[in-house]
Amino acid sequence: MKKLFYLLFAIIFASCASTTKETQIIILSTNDMHAKIKDYAKVAAYVDKVRSENKNVLLISGGDMFTGNPVIDRHEDKGYPMIEIMNKLGYDYGVFGNHEFDYGQNFLAKRIQQANFPLLCANMKVSEQALINQPEPYVIFNLDGIKICILATVQVENINNKLIPDTYPERVQNIDFFQPVETALEYKYLREKCDLFISLSHDGIHEDSILAQKMPELDIIIGGHSHTLVNGMVVNDVLISQTECYLKYIGKTTITLKGTKIIDKKFEIINVAALQDENEEIKALINKYYEETPLKEVIAKTKVNITGKENIGNLMTDAIVSVLNLDIAFQNSGGIRIDTIREGDISLLTIYELDPFDNQVVLFEMNYDEIFSLLKNSYRKTSKYADLKTAGISYTIKAKNGEVADIEIYDTNGNLLDKNKKYKVGMNAYIAAAYKFDHVDAGKTLNILASDALIEYLKQQKEINPKESDRTKIEKLN
Repeated sequence: MKKLFYLLFAIIFASCASTTKETQIIILSTNDMHAKIKDYAKVAAYVDKVRSENKNVLLISGGDMFTGNPVIDRHEDKGYPMIEIMNKLGYDYGVFGNHEFDYGQNFLAKRIQQANFPLLCANMKVSEQALINQPEPYVIFNLDGIKICILATVQVENINNKLIPDTYPERVQNIDFFQPVETALEYKYLREKCDLFISLSHDGIHEDSILAQKMPELDIIIGGHSHTLVNGMVVNDVLISQTECYLKYIGKTTITLKGTKIIDKKFEIINVAALQDENEEIKALINKYYEETPLKEVIAKTKVNITGKENIGNLMTDAIVSVLNLDIAFQNSGGIRIDTIREGDISLLTIYELDPFDNQVVLFEMNYDEIFSLLKNSYRKTSKYADLKTAGISYTIKAKNGEVADIEIYDTNGNLLDKNKKYKVGMNAYIAAAYKFDHVDAGKTLNILASDALIEYLKQQKEINPKESDRTKIEKLN
């Protein structure tokens, strides 16, 4: 009798198990688009195709929608074309990227209000004085019987003893930020409230890997910020992905569940360049924005390709020194946003692609020791490179065991810089606000954008033929 009972129980259990519903959820993701809209017609067509073939599809953004395409960034309503396109594609959720703050809070507040999708972020606290509202840290929703939780965080760094995203500090006033991994760990309890637990992270692959190690409660991390192509890396059974930048790729994460239990998760990279179909409505909208832009005006010509941050940075700093009659100028590598100025016509569009940040030039009266401190503190220990590009000087950092042992600074004649003089030094407002260096002079804004100084310089020159020049060098000491 017992055997018969167990046999019947096993048959009933197997029958129930076999009828447990299997659900497939597809998450399409983009990150660090930086307003590069030209391929969005292809992206839209691909999204349409996936939605037509699957009923459970989410489309999400890993942050940095803005900054990088002057057609969008210098539109009369900064950033709106990007939001219009993303709305038409039907994005479901996004996370704040550090460059979302670049336009300032007034423009950001408008873009948030216009977006048909919420921007989430757990590691920021907005005060009543801020111009944007407090975002939700996470969202929990039901998709085809599956409870999904998306927890979002944004990158921060320590700038002058305050944690902020990598943007101009003035643009995040009245907002407090916290370490993303530490903040995410406070939400471990959400595991009990959902079947699929997702981190939407604009923190970079290094931080994502740390988060996966410390928070196995997560199922997947969809990342951004570091512009890394992460093709489904598994850390501590957490699936991590990232689609590099500039809409080169779409991420496709497929999660299969039996009942409410995840039985499979996989990630695919979709190469946008290889896609053939285009959404005609989105294509027409993109063409309209490009046709309407006044930035196609040609301002100068170059006889050669100007390639690499060293050579482009030299051009930018030469312009500041020349136009503003200064002794020395500095440009940070992170503010150089294109790799090449191609031989031929140089348009306003090129200049604003190169420098989209609207940073004023700030003048400091500096002595040798103060210049030394700026160069020393700008040395990137982890990547071992000299960050600041220059005009009026060249310099060699002598590094030992990853630390700056000495710096030799030379004038334009190749002589060591005079330690007894004061120099008129120009730099963009981001360097002035975010970099640590000694300076008695508080600095004075010159009421000209760094990008406009370059435009003025090129208009004066009309035609340029710059020579390659290594003004920054690293020498490793034994």
